[in-house]
Amino acid sequence: MVVFKPFSPYMPKHPENVAADPYDVVSVEEAQAILSKNRDSFLAVDKPEALQSDLPLDEWGKLAREELERLYEHELTDHPNGFYVYRLTSEQHQQTGLVATFSVMDYEAGRIKIHEHTRETKERERIEHVQTTKAHTGPILLSHPSHASLKQILHGATEGPPLFSFTDERGVKHEGFMIPNRELARVMMIGATIPSVYIADGHHRAKAAAVVAGINKDDAQKNERSHFLGVLFPSDELMILPYHRLLSHIAPEEVEHMLEGLSFSYEVKPEDSLVLPKEHGVFGAAYRGKFYRITKRKEDAALDVAILQRDILTPYFNVADIRTDARVDFVGGNRSITELEQLVKSPDRLLLTCHETTMSQLMRVADDGGQMPPKSTWFEPKLKSGLFIHRFD
Repeated sequence: MVVFKPFSPYMPKHPENVAADPYDVVSVEEAQAILSKNRDSFLAVDKPEALQSDLPLDEWGKLAREELERLYEHELTDHPNGFYVYRLTSEQHQQTGLVATFSVMDYEAGRIKIHEHTRETKERERIEHVQTTKAHTGPILLSHPSHASLKQILHGATEGPPLFSFTDERGVKHEGFMIPNRELARVMMIGATIPSVYIADGHHRAKAAAVVAGINKDDAQKNERSHFLGVLFPSDELMILPYHRLLSHIAPEEVEHMLEGLSFSYEVKPEDSLVLPKEHGVFGAAYRGKFYRITKRKEDAALDVAILQRDILTPYFNVADIRTDARVDFVGGNRSITELEQLVKSPDRLLLTCHETTMSQLMRVADDGGQMPPKSTWFEPKLKSGLFIHRFD
């Protein structure tokens, strides 16, 4: 069973002003530009380095706490204990999720399943953030195989007036609702029938919550601190886009060597424009105005991002650790072909494109206790931070 725990969220009076993209998909420069126009953006809390750079970790955490306190004073208000609903709607897509808190004990016992390793430096940052702010400020994206009864409750809650409703700069509509109190017990009972859920995005936040939960175990906030904020969506409603790889400082002879070597096990075909693969085992390459379709000749059960690492990045560019290699950048699949082609205007850049990882693949890896390469999935649309805050001080 998985524990679904109701909570009393803090929510903004003006959600369209406060809501912000997750801290890890916004650069410092982008955050600074946003904050220069809107000081109440939640990026001030989740990415305080945009306000003051080169702070030691403890001062960085203190600044995040000060910014959160400022919002508590004039913008954030507490709401009744219960379960909530977060719905995102774009032109061709809609997903409706349960907003609740989830048990660190379930996470540590493997009932909340992971599919990637966390990085120590990012762990330390998120631990400092959670412990200093005494709040879970960014929801962890969770998923589970579709459950008809839970879906019925969530969609029923959306028939009433929303707690908030606004459309962001990308045309995505964000709505929040409260599940009627009469459904509380039923929601908790449904959790008791679900053997496991899956972290789709937010591994570092989950790890940080677990570490902080283990500190000062006997204090008065133990129960709240040992549950973290999440939004749980059915797997058939989540939309995953591909995560491409962009390599810098690449010489022409390296690309020639790659194309020649791959021709033994792949079909390498020149194309007139950038290839965005639509099927498993197909990759695209773009370099100095030339484009290629690279198709594996034999079936391979591995994830496309893993094949890309194994067959191309490691043997031809000596990328041993994609997490730390300074030549490698990651490009989310929400960019248009025009935007992607602009990335390789620089003559030393090579763009490698691949097919997206599917939710069934993600869940299979997690069930097997495996690990996916970093940046294997790009979920779209993104959940906003600052709409639901789980405070435990």
